[in-house]
Amino acid sequence: MLTQSVIAREVNAPGPLVLVVGSDIYVYESRGGTLLGHARFRADRTSGFYELTAISHIGPALAYLAQIKENGDARWKTRLASLRAHTAQVRALNQRATNNWLDRLNQPAWSARKAQIRNMVDYACARTLDYIDSLGEGDGFTATGVNDAFFYGTSAQYPIPFVNVMIGTFMLEGLRGAVDGRDALVHLDLDWAHAMVLVSSRAGTNVSSGLTEGTNWLVALLKAASGFNLPDDRIKIVPYAQVPPSVGQPQLLSADLDYYVQRVWGPLFYRKIVSDQVFASIPTIYLPDRPPLPGDYFVTQAGAIDQFMIRMKHSLRDAREMLSNTVAFWMVGELASKHWDPSAVDIPGLTVGFALGVAGYPAVMLK
Repeated sequence: MLTQSVIAREVNAPGPLVLVVGSDIYVYESRGGTLLGHARFRADRTSGFYELTAISHIGPALAYLAQIKENGDARWKTRLASLRAHTAQVRALNQRATNNWLDRLNQPAWSARKAQIRNMVDYACARTLDYIDSLGEGDGFTATGVNDAFFYGTSAQYPIPFVNVMIGTFMLEGLRGAVDGRDALVHLDLDWAHAMVLVSSRAGTNVSSGLTEGTNWLVALLKAASGFNLPDDRIKIVPYAQVPPSVGQPQLLSADLDYYVQRVWGPLFYRKIVSDQVFASIPTIYLPDRPPLPGDYFVTQAGAIDQFMIRMKHSLRDAREMLSNTVAFWMVGELASKHWDPSAVDIPGLTVGFALGVAGYPAVMLK
């Protein structure tokens, strides 16, 4: 009753209801429940997500297989052979002059970088094949060996360490997801100052990640997409909220709309207001935000690949982190500073971050 009485005194009309559920962002009109907009920022078969993350995962795959071998599991050998076969297939597909995957995909966020992306994919595959072939019977195939010889090792033929590929592909996916998400929202001309935003976005199998503003880059994306007009206290991360079947439909059922507005967002927002009113004489505790980390936009320079690798390890080993936090906090900041122009941004690992005298990945000859 108290919450409802506070709501009744609101002068401003309710803003839009923004739901981030899984890999999707839905925007609903909060009075009638009409769907205003939708975007998918992750795990879309038509976006390029799988193609680029497949390349970025070659590095961890080799490291994991080496550790599996060290653990005494003989299956590493057949899996390594499978990885080699698939890598060779991908390299051939990437070299096609006609019906090329990048041309078929025609991803707007990557259109200005297609040649560089194709070069990087070819380099990644060639470097992987060369490394696997160098292992022989696998005596030197250890986690330490993968780190020293593959992740960071260079040669005259392969002057770029594979960590650049890992960060470059990851950054491109962060770029794509942020641009797609923002483009779907910006043309709606939303009343961000009064929006009701709920984030319930499980990242893959990590069900304990992204539960705070400092561990969930989607919060940063929504703020930046709003032109930084979305107040902090109007975003709520709600991992336990229900997802009724009408979410994603052109019209939210009335009961589902009431659930989100009256039972989820409303009580979370107004409890702060009410507590400050009824307990005004009691001191308030203010907790600090998380500290700045390597990989944050105002902490790490674009070319500092090692800093992004440090963030990647942190994102992987800390169950509170989304793995995409490795790059997405940085890329959202870069896009916002470059006025959301994908062709203007630096892309660590793809356009910057190379050793002195190395301009980029060697050009691939299309066949």
